[in-house]
Amino acid sequence: MKSIKAIAAGSIFIIVVILFLQLAYIFIAVAYHALAKDYPLLNDISVYFRYFIGIPVFMVVMFVGGYLTANIARKKVWLHCIAVSLLTTGGMMWSALENTNLTTTGFIVFLLALVATIAGGLYWQKEDRIVDLS
Repeated sequence: MKSIKAIAAGSIFIIVVILFLQLAYIFIAVAYHALAKDYPLLNDISVYFRYFIGIPVFMVVMFVGGYLTANIARKKVWLHCIAVSLLTTGGMMWSALENTNLTTTGFIVFLLALVATIAGGLYWQKEDRIVDLS
């Protein structure tokens, strides 16, 4: 039962935070495009926002989700974090890829999300061992 709670909590955390961040991105993108009308230079750099801001923020959310999952599960951290990562990134990609193919960037983001979630769980595990030794 604790495993299900850990996986559910980590998954729900990641999904809710990502949905809020997507909403914030829409507001920012609308304001940015309104500003870009007056400053054409901004049109050239808008493509890079997804790579320099979006992907790192996504990885931080996945890391925190892995940390939260490990904190609840406390055992078999790897398996719980992998399950959370596969559920959340798989679900997001499945809904986005209904009629298209998986790109190299999408595959790399999928792997980075998996690594970030596991890293969050392992960070909790390392931190927990330090507290236990004290």
